[in-house]
Amino acid sequence: MSPYEPTLFDRRGPEAANLLHALGFALLVFGVTVGALLLQIGFHWWELPVGAGVGALAGGTGWFVSEAIGGAWKQVAVDGSSTPYERQFSFEQSLVMQGRVDDALDSFEAIIAAEPGSITPRIKAAEVYAREKKDYRRAAELFRDVLRSPAIRGGDDVYATNRLVDLYIGPLNDPRRALVELRRLIDTRPGTDAAEHARRSLADLKARLNAAGVDES
Repeated sequence: MSPYEPTLFDRRGPEAANLLHALGFALLVFGVTVGALLLQIGFHWWELPVGAGVGALAGGTGWFVSEAIGGAWKQVAVDGSSTPYERQFSFEQSLVMQGRVDDALDSFEAIIAAEPGSITPRIKAAEVYAREKKDYRRAAELFRDVLRSPAIRGGDDVYATNRLVDLYIGPLNDPRRALVELRRLIDTRPGTDAAEHARRSLADLKARLNAAGVDES
């Protein structure tokens, strides 16, 4: 399999939108210049509409690209009315798809070490540890790091908690800690669907532990 080639957005992140915006503006200037030049040198009557048409087409294309990209990025970066750009870690994912799981995890660990407050690389690395390496303890450790982060968002909180509960109930065989995480989610997300789901899961898990004669404390 050929090596993964990082895309413009992988390499540049939010800066890629600025580069595309500049390209669109350059196309606009080029179109206007071409149109003006052809109009000036047009000795035959039929060259006037041709020159105007070429200039308008190129200039209009440039304006559309420039405004579409620039406006969309302004909405994300300035207005804050859309979801901010978030790295997808496609390079690490491509390594996993190539079977180079250790290389992918080494890359994730380097990012995690360099960015103590980043949440997404921890979640993605935890999934690779659990799914590909069966290293459930490291996966749980990363999910706990996510839950301790002061920058955590509601969706990440719910996701990391549920995945941590799955690990505690399943391969880590530590249902008491699963109870703790479910109670925490109920307390921190009151009135939400996530809290209601956690409440049902808590009741079900407690019933199973009681039936098995396991002390909850």
